[in-house]
Amino acid sequence: MNELREKTLIELFKALNGLYGPTYECKYYPCHFEGQDCSFCYCPFYPCLICDLGEIKVSSSGNYIWSCKDCNWIHEKKNAELIIQTLSSFPRQQLIEGDWMFYNKILQELLFGEEIGEYYGNSYSIMPIMLKKDFEVIDKAEFLAVRVEDFDIVNVRKIDNVKDAENEILIPLKVNNKLYGFADGKYLVCLLDHDSDNIEKTE
Repeated sequence: MNELREKTLIELFKALNGLYGPTYECKYYPCHFEGQDCSFCYCPFYPCLICDLGEIKVSSSGNYIWSCKDCNWIHEKKNAELIIQTLSSFPRQQLIEGDWMFYNKILQELLFGEEIGEYYGNSYSIMPIMLKKDFEVIDKAEFLAVRVEDFDIVNVRKIDNVKDAENEILIPLKVNNKLYGFADGKYLVCLLDHDSDNIEKTE
């Protein structure tokens, strides 16, 4: 288990034990917005690969990272409470052993009320999120095939056919403010909505 994931689980179990809410004594508070909920400084769903909440970038050391610096979703009190309530329903051992797919499917349920992802052989696409936006059908498009190991992004490549994916996570390709991808048997393009609060959430 990598160090970041270990810190994430320690913090998760603190929240499940009732240690949650704003952390006024933190020297970085408020790192997102005044009155933010600090139950999850380390997001249990990182890297979520949900295009509304962040994007893949290359770090100064040359590694691929999921940048979610503009994501406030997990710091909204109602969302933090819903996450705590949902994850509390799972045995602790299952939360410790849960892989990226386990947590991502929970996140999809929280955000959209259902699992939106779909399998293509041994690869998994979360590009159907584009079907929840205003999209246009186009002739062809490239999208990203992301390899995730132990919650780390280890490789990213562009492909234009889901059949070329091999045990990867498929997500839209972001170009400026547009997303390009493939869902429901069609190549799609749509405008990226930067306001994560507009994501449909279950109550």
